[in-house]
Amino acid sequence: MKICEFRPIGIGDIPAMVDLLVCRQNLESKVFPFLKNSCLNTKHITDLLEKLFVNSKAIGIGAFANDQLVGYIIGKIMIDNGRGRHIWVPYEGIAIRMDQPSELIRNLYANVSILWLEQGCFSHYTLVPLGNQVYYEAFLQLSFFIQQVHAIMNIEDYKPFEKVSDADIRLANKKDSEAMGRMSSIIHSHQNSAPVFEPALPEVVVQIKEGYKRLVEDDEAMIIIAEKDMKELGFQVYEPITSDLMAPDDGVELSIAGIYPSLMRSGVGKKLMNVGSRVVKEKGYNNIITDWRITNLASSTFWPKCGFKPIAYRMVRYIDLVRKGEKY
Repeated sequence: MKICEFRPIGIGDIPAMVDLLVCRQNLESKVFPFLKNSCLNTKHITDLLEKLFVNSKAIGIGAFANDQLVGYIIGKIMIDNGRGRHIWVPYEGIAIRMDQPSELIRNLYANVSILWLEQGCFSHYTLVPLGNQVYYEAFLQLSFFIQQVHAIMNIEDYKPFEKVSDADIRLANKKDSEAMGRMSSIIHSHQNSAPVFEPALPEVVVQIKEGYKRLVEDDEAMIIIAEKDMKELGFQVYEPITSDLMAPDDGVELSIAGIYPSLMRSGVGKKLMNVGSRVVKEKGYNNIITDWRITNLASSTFWPKCGFKPIAYRMVRYIDLVRKGEKY
């Protein structure tokens, strides 16, 4: 790696950042063609980066070779109940020139992480593109771990499952509020069990249940329910999306889905997927996006079988302040 100067970046560096990000996304779209969408243009990406600087407290570092920007990383300082005070590096928050090695990313992080720690941010989250493995390799070598998988499936590539349940599948209506409320326990029961271990606090469980019950009031949401003998077995929820650098123009999001644990491997999920993909296609969508926690064994096994291909990982690093009795 050539010797670079590392210094803070700001709004004045946006044109050079745009060039790097456009090049990165052009490469991503060669691996994932559905990402070559209406957002892959200079104006949209310029607006995206401007909002990052103007609308949030962002701290970034650029790598300059002969005074030319060859790479950058920028993170937003965020605070919420779940993650506390943390850094969030969005999908557009990192890019390096194509001729640069993964080591540049490691050096960018080494420089910017000091600034993040000075702001009291000891949890660092980043969305890592997967079209070019140098990004993933760099963060692995920085002790980041995969937490969430973001994936896309082209409906034309979907191969319906043959062996499925005899459950009935239907579209939900506003009378299904209580049924959705009962099924709200499915997701957090998976998250609470091994090896995910992401328990939800009691007050959060109440909020989740109420949110599920209100889903039937959302005219834009398409909910399909599997049932047998008048009893619900599982569900899928599809919602419209706005295209962005990670989402195609003609896509819909499979935002929530689940079946009761006792019905695993019964074919209910497969039948829901068969019907869901058909209904989505009939509505004119060509791609479905979804995401799942990588430690959720059921999700990380089932969704790839359906044809979902990972396009990005959410990776995390927690900085341990106490090591061997010493404070850092």
